[in-house]
Amino acid sequence: MAENKPPRLNVRKIYLKDASFESPGSPGIFLQAAMQPHIDLSIDVSHRQIDDDGKFYEVTLQVTTTATKDEQTLFLAEIHQAGIFEINADDDDHQELLLRVGCPNMLLPFAREEISSLVTKGGFPQLLIAPINFESVYRQERAAMAEEASPTIQ
Repeated sequence: MAENKPPRLNVRKIYLKDASFESPGSPGIFLQAAMQPHIDLSIDVSHRQIDDDGKFYEVTLQVTTTATKDEQTLFLAEIHQAGIFEINADDDDHQELLLRVGCPNMLLPFAREEISSLVTKGGFPQLLIAPINFESVYRQERAAMAEEASPTIQ
């Protein structure tokens, strides 16, 4: 009888893959009275296998923040925080859980710091991104996919 080993996740490298900041309304926006902008946050997680053995993956957490006020874009900050992870899992479900939940959880603190730094260097108040429950997002996406795949009875 084969013994299932618990899945393992090892971080090999965490790095900033891409970063951009735009402030299309500057310098005029800095002369306006107190700004209470609307902040939009978009997060996407992607991964790809980077070796032939299927153990090493690059996982990228893309974070995009856009601040607007009265339909004017104050700033747009986007980063791609990435990491190389070694994943040893006996089944696809554990592997996907690590790629879509475990790895992004490790990348998020680095992404949060980088976004905050870009926004502050751009002349705006510090932007703090709230914690994200990647497991909840993953479970919701899986439930939605299962619902779409199930046949509709009429």
